[in-house]
Amino acid sequence: MKLVATVFACALCACAVADADADLRAAHARERAGQKAEAAAGYAGVFANDKLPKHQRLAALCGLLRTDDARRVSLGSDGLKSSDAEWSGTVAQAIASLPAPALDAARAAWLKTLPGDAQVKLVTALAHVRSPAAKGYIQDILKKTDFPAVRLVALEGLGRTGGAEDAKKLVIWMHSEDPGVSAAARRGLILLTDARTNHVLADELKNYGKDPAFLAKLLDVLTVRNPLGLGGAIAPYLAHADADVRVQAYRALALQGMAPEMPAVLAAAGKATDKKERKEARRAVARIARRMGGVQFKARRIGNCRTEACGVADFNCDGKLDVVAGPYLYLAPDFKARKVREVKSDVKEDGKGYAHDFMNLPLDVNADGKPDVVSGNWFSKETWWIENLLPTDAIWTQHLIEQTGNIETGILVDIDGDGKATDFLPDTQVTCLYQLGKGGPAPFTRDSVSNDRCDMGRGCGDVNGDGRNDVLTPVAWYEHLADGGWKKHPLNIGFQGGKLGHASNLIVFDVNKDGLADIIVSSAHKYGIFWWEQLKERDAAGEIQFKKHVIDDTWTQAHYLGWGDIDNDGVPEIVTGKRFMAHNGGDPDEYGPLGIYYYDFTPGPDPVFKKFVISYDSDISVGLNVECVDLDGDGDLDLVTTGKYGGPVILENKLK
Repeated sequence: MKLVATVFACALCACAVADADADLRAAHARERAGQKAEAAAGYAGVFANDKLPKHQRLAALCGLLRTDDARRVSLGSDGLKSSDAEWSGTVAQAIASLPAPALDAARAAWLKTLPGDAQVKLVTALAHVRSPAAKGYIQDILKKTDFPAVRLVALEGLGRTGGAEDAKKLVIWMHSEDPGVSAAARRGLILLTDARTNHVLADELKNYGKDPAFLAKLLDVLTVRNPLGLGGAIAPYLAHADADVRVQAYRALALQGMAPEMPAVLAAAGKATDKKERKEARRAVARIARRMGGVQFKARRIGNCRTEACGVADFNCDGKLDVVAGPYLYLAPDFKARKVREVKSDVKEDGKGYAHDFMNLPLDVNADGKPDVVSGNWFSKETWWIENLLPTDAIWTQHLIEQTGNIETGILVDIDGDGKATDFLPDTQVTCLYQLGKGGPAPFTRDSVSNDRCDMGRGCGDVNGDGRNDVLTPVAWYEHLADGGWKKHPLNIGFQGGKLGHASNLIVFDVNKDGLADIIVSSAHKYGIFWWEQLKERDAAGEIQFKKHVIDDTWTQAHYLGWGDIDNDGVPEIVTGKRFMAHNGGDPDEYGPLGIYYYDFTPGPDPVFKKFVISYDSDISVGLNVECVDLDGDGDLDLVTTGKYGGPVILENKLK
């Protein structure tokens, strides 16, 4: 009999459930037809039957909240107060989805009567539903609630439902001394989806310049929101007196900065001394550089010798390019160091001192088919050629070329126009030239271009367009005459009192494409990379005149200018970098971060030079030269350099 009773009860229950489903469908149909009273009556019948399953009664209660205007407040209050999480959560979602008039009509009563935990449930639902009425309800909550927990949820909810017009309110709340309120307002600011919010926040930065702790927090919000196009508004804070503000500005610009902000970032980064700040500055430079595009390079340090000159050639004649730097030869492809000569050095860990080796120019001096090395020493005032003795393991033989006097470095040039750079132009206090294979017992023939003393810096190129390559110094250019002699002409390419001083190598190139040779040069120990435009008008004495144009004067000690088409666009780029401890700490910004850069431009009227970062604050310096050469044979130019920070370093061009 008990079994029969149980079966009968289940049957009745199943019938009741089925009837309830039918009643709910009927009530919903009336609701859609606009028959609110009839719909409410249908929902009420189902809701009143406490024998029905919870999901049916909840469905009926949600229907009543939509249709029974008279009981909405009481039904909603009771539902939100329920200890059953599913029940109260469903009611909160139903209320949050109500049309604006219905929600607004009940707002005052619920704000006044609901306990804090119930309000938290409702505000949470309102924030996530994001209905048109939700924002007004949440704003009312923030004005009237006395419950701290509700306020925190409402602040975050305002971020989910509000717009840019609410950003200032949230900033004020974020400025609260209550950590919980401040954190909730911060989350609200981050959640605002209106793009105009970013500009509001950028403007708000100006109001908190004297409150660095909060200013850093605002910059952090912008960093998290990661809006593009606001780098210009953020960049000024790189110069703020507070380190935390500067760090946060670097973080923001690492995500948002573009090419226009790079000069400000580099300028500020050069002044950073704190380890944390330098790290953020380095990251910002790297990320902006990637967004700027250009050629990317991958660094590979193949040695840690503190010398400053290097050369690239196939020294063992195996078809692969090798590297020589100071006492070591690095044979491709593994570039393992192999000692081939003795080089005196007093360079210390801080970079002060010098290796007595100021150039490593590959040149087959003895015509045996193997490149030798032309070198020199400032201190002993000598130049040598170092004989390649491969494949033996012997130390290479050093042969004196001449006592040249103090020699800074030197370059190989093509003075006779035969297409081969086999003439040695040393950077000494007088101007002379050593030509290879011109007869006589010595491999070099010395040509005394001029015995006038001048500052360091040499170049070679056809200045006057007569088809013969001339020799250039910072204060004069020497015209190569048809009979092989030289005629001195003034070259006033100065930037301090009409005198350049110690210069880099001088590059001759028609920058503005007007048919006249211009000059590209930098200050070796001060600020400035320049191009000097050759003017069509001669001076009163009939001499060529030049006009100065600044390429970049924001960093110091661009001691050498590399010159090569690293982006394969058919036009060479300037490649240069900061020399480390050039004068043992005595030059401007000697202790600033090391950087390697290239400058891209299109020849023509008013050329614009665009600066790209190759390496920044990565312990890589450009010493006395940087070689632009296709080291790996993949069709693009790689870079090889070294300096007193240690090297050499290969910078692989990732173009191909």
